[in-house]
Amino acid sequence: MLQATPDMGRTRWILILCAWTIVGLLFVVRRIVLVKVQGIHVSWVTVGALELVYWYVWAACTPLVIGLAKRFPLTGPRFVSHIAIHTLASLMMAPLASVTEYFLSRGLMRSVFRITDPGVLRLLPPFAVSVLSMSFTGMLAYWLVVGLYQSIHFHQAAMERQTIAAQLETQLSHAELQNLKSQLHPHFLFNSLHTIGILMQENVDAASHLLVCLGDLLRMALERRENEITLQSELEFVGKYLEIEQTRFHDRLKVHMDVPPDLLAVYVPSLALQPLVENAIKHGISVDSAAGRLEIAAKRHNGRVWLCVRDDGPGPAPGSHLRFGVGLTNVQSRLKQLYGDESSLELTGGNGRGCEAIITIPLRSSHEDSSPHRR
Repeated sequence: MLQATPDMGRTRWILILCAWTIVGLLFVVRRIVLVKVQGIHVSWVTVGALELVYWYVWAACTPLVIGLAKRFPLTGPRFVSHIAIHTLASLMMAPLASVTEYFLSRGLMRSVFRITDPGVLRLLPPFAVSVLSMSFTGMLAYWLVVGLYQSIHFHQAAMERQTIAAQLETQLSHAELQNLKSQLHPHFLFNSLHTIGILMQENVDAASHLLVCLGDLLRMALERRENEITLQSELEFVGKYLEIEQTRFHDRLKVHMDVPPDLLAVYVPSLALQPLVENAIKHGISVDSAAGRLEIAAKRHNGRVWLCVRDDGPGPAPGSHLRFGVGLTNVQSRLKQLYGDESSLELTGGNGRGCEAIITIPLRSSHEDSSPHRR
């Protein structure tokens, strides 16, 4: 919690004085016009000083009013009782401020009267008239302060809720990324270690190379903290993954990439392509010995980026309904968190064979680009 400092206290007082000075100057102009209309010739400095006395009295009362507004807010189940408390407080404070202002003005008038203007006493109405009229103005001033405090409080509370919501969305997005990583590690590690175990008996050099690739891949996954990275970084990660998978499938797995160089700098969700590639290998290439072609493509279209992963596996049966697994569901959820309705993930069958997964996201080429969906 922030602690109040002397500088904060001085700043608050300066703001209060400035606010009431502005209000007072508006009433100074009004009073000068009335004095001119009545034909009373007095110095505008005198009129201004007399008018500002009242509003500076209220400047001194403002911290007390703010304290009452904070202690008895106009919200919650006790709203009616708090209204009654503020009404009573305004009925007590307004006459007190008016009496204080009257005697302060009287003393100031006598001083100014002796020095300059003998007609200045005509500016002061009788005591009872002055207190009654200024008490009504004082009650309005009291409720003005309470209303302004309550409005500022509502605004700050709304901003805090918005900040908390943004933080929760960021935490959720990071949690989904960590969840995606945790799914990658056990399943993928099991297959990779199984392959390494077989290679240790057949080709020690290949097994050693595979261990290095696996270590690089895990390091890259664990070091990632951002929700978005460049397409080039994502492709480097996918490349390490595919290098390990190609060791498992030997020469059968052929990877073809169609990514324009000018798209390598655009930002894409971290760990977005790898689940699509894993899904294509697991459900397409692994289940059909005749399959082995994997295509990764990217293109720009109408201010958006289109990412596609396609395999030449058996594909879905005619008329079957394609459903997302856990990995693709997580990718879809993270796309929603990052881009809202500006993104999509589609899974479709090919022409007789294969399946393709397509991600569509807004085009952004740097982290400085602003967007309401960035977290």
